[in-house]
Amino acid sequence: MRGILQAILNSKLVLSGFIMVFLAMILSAVAVFHVGHPSYSSSGVLEPGNHTLGNSTFENRYFYYNRTLFLHSKNATIELSWGNFTGVYNLTGNATFIPTDRPEVRVINGTVTYTYRAKAISYPYSDLAIPAAILAFAGTVFLWVGYAHALKGRRRK
Repeated sequence: MRGILQAILNSKLVLSGFIMVFLAMILSAVAVFHVGHPSYSSSGVLEPGNHTLGNSTFENRYFYYNRTLFLHSKNATIELSWGNFTGVYNLTGNATFIPTDRPEVRVINGTVTYTYRAKAISYPYSDLAIPAAILAFAGTVFLWVGYAHALKGRRRK
């Protein structure tokens, strides 16, 4: 048993496999690291008509969002939509919405004051997950092949 363990530990394929798997774990840990929370905010007054809120450049750059839309009016009728959601509201006072996509506001009558905020999570190193997966797969293959070669020479007869 001691000879088999020694043969496995002396195998260059096994050592290479361990190094590859270890590097894959490090790259994977770096890939899930997120940096800051970039955000976008806009506010203003909406007159009657169609308005798409947000910044397409900012919102197409990131994947995970926390969006908030604050609306205020003394008396206005609006149609609010995003994604598969559409709703018509008679707005008197304040209203808060959590849209899942860039909101579109159609002011039917009156004026509406709005504040729109989008907060994102940035994973700038997520591309490292691809070489990490390749290294993990290759390292596993090297470990198995090295293990098989080490045992091949130590078979009992």
